[in-house]
Amino acid sequence: IQSNPAARADLPSLANRRAKYLDEPDARRLLELLKDEPIKWRAIVTFDLLSGLRRGELAGLRWQDVNFNDQTIIIRQTSNYLPGKGIYVDTPKTATSNRPLKLSRSAFLLLMEYKRWQDEQRDKMGDAWRDEDGRVFTADDGAPLFPDSITKWFSDFVKRTGLPKVTVHSLRHTYASLMIADGVPLVVVSHQLGHAQTSTTANIYAHVIASAEAKAAQT
Repeated sequence: IQSNPAARADLPSLANRRAKYLDEPDARRLLELLKDEPIKWRAIVTFDLLSGLRRGELAGLRWQDVNFNDQTIIIRQTSNYLPGKGIYVDTPKTATSNRPLKLSRSAFLLLMEYKRWQDEQRDKMGDAWRDEDGRVFTADDGAPLFPDSITKWFSDFVKRTGLPKVTVHSLRHTYASLMIADGVPLVVVSHQLGHAQTSTTANIYAHVIASAEAKAAQT
């Protein structure tokens, strides 16, 4: 057969999995190290850290889903890849994954800087610009970004900078963990992440919640 049907299956969640994430000092160090990187990759990684999006949500984000005035984005689609099918658009992982998100001013200042760079790229490419649906994060020629290219670049970046061994998905966990540590209500964190149930968030970040409770007990 041309492709493996199991590749399209939604895998069950792993019980008692412990999310890998960066603590606050390492997250700050990550942001400092990114300042010397090309805007294309600096924007993707930093925005992921500031939004907690899944990789597919990040790659599928369009400018029409970004509201600079309200400083919100809406997750309406994901961008994925399958051998034999190529890059394709899909609906978000769950019904609650289709969500509006209020993000920080820093996140939108970054997007504005990135958009200026992307507009310059579009002007340079002219007719060779391959924009299909107004994606925020694209390849150098405007085509949809190959999702694994984000993973590969970040993996190489982590290796050469000496950061703790984390993945792109760890940026999402870092976003959530820092919010929990800062006292953000779990129901808010769960909504930001697009989890179907608050219990999912509680299970994944149980160790972070326990640390926050221990800190609260000493206050």
